[in-house]
Amino acid sequence: MANRTYSTRKLKALDRLGEIGCKVVLVPAIERGVNEHEIGEIVRFGLHHPAVLGVNFQPAFHAGRFMQHDPLQRMTIPDILRLIEAQTDGMFRMSDFVPVPCCFPTCNSVTYAYVDGNTVLPITRLLDVEDYLDYISNRIVPGFGDDVLRALEGLWSSSAVPGSAKATSDLLTSCAARQLPDGLDIRGVAERMFMVMLQDFMDPWTFNQKNVMKCCKEFLLPGGKQIPFCAYNSVGYREQARAQLAARQRERVRAEQSGLTYTIEPITFHFGAPQ
Repeated sequence: MANRTYSTRKLKALDRLGEIGCKVVLVPAIERGVNEHEIGEIVRFGLHHPAVLGVNFQPAFHAGRFMQHDPLQRMTIPDILRLIEAQTDGMFRMSDFVPVPCCFPTCNSVTYAYVDGNTVLPITRLLDVEDYLDYISNRIVPGFGDDVLRALEGLWSSSAVPGSAKATSDLLTSCAARQLPDGLDIRGVAERMFMVMLQDFMDPWTFNQKNVMKCCKEFLLPGGKQIPFCAYNSVGYREQARAQLAARQRERVRAEQSGLTYTIEPITFHFGAPQ
C-alpha cells in the first residue's frame, strides 16, 4: 500500500508538471527480477505523457544502499536494449542506439526519435549516425556536412538536454539532412522530440580503470578536485569526502550565523598501499 501511495503521488506530480509546461526525463533504475518486465511500458508511458521528454534507463549499480543481489546476474546495457526492442515490438531497436562519444563506449548509449501521434521515428533510421561518430578519438569523422556533424556531436553528448533549444536545433538539422520533417520550426520539433538513453554506472564488482579514465561525469569537490562518478562511489572517495564535510558542518553553520565568510578547505584523500 505504501509503494502504491508513493507511485500515485509521483504520477500526480508529473501531471502537475505537464500542466505548467515543465519537462522532465524519467530515470528508472532497472534491477533483474524486480522491474525489467516494465521497460517497454515505461517507454510508452514517457512517449504519451506531456511532461516527459525522454527516459534514461540505468542498470542498477550496487554501491551505497542497494538490495541483496548476485553480481553475476547484474543488468547491463545490452540486456536493457534487447528488452526495449522486445517490449516495444520494435518501436525502438537495438540498432537505433549509438554510444555517446565522450565516455567509454560501454557506459552510455542514446537515441532520439521524432514522434508524431503514433508514429515514432528514431533519427538513426534517417542517418547512419554511427558512421559519423568516431567514439574512439572522441571526434566527428570528416567528410560530411559540417552543420550536420556538429548537430550529431551535440546530440550524442553527455551534456545534451532533450527539449532544449540547442538539442532541438541539432535534431532539426539532422532531420533536415533527409528533408524530414517538412515545414516544421524548432518549436514543432521540440514538442515531438523524445530521447531514450542508457547509462551504466560501475560498482565494485564491475569497476574498470580504463572506463574511469574516459569518464565525463564527475563530482566537483572543494579545492577543485574532480572525481569520476564511478570512482567516487566505488573505491573509497565518497566515504572520505563525507566524513570531512560532516566534520566541518558545525564550523560552517557558526560562520553563517555570525555573518562571516566561511572558506572551506580542500578535500583530501588517502589510500593505503595494497596488501
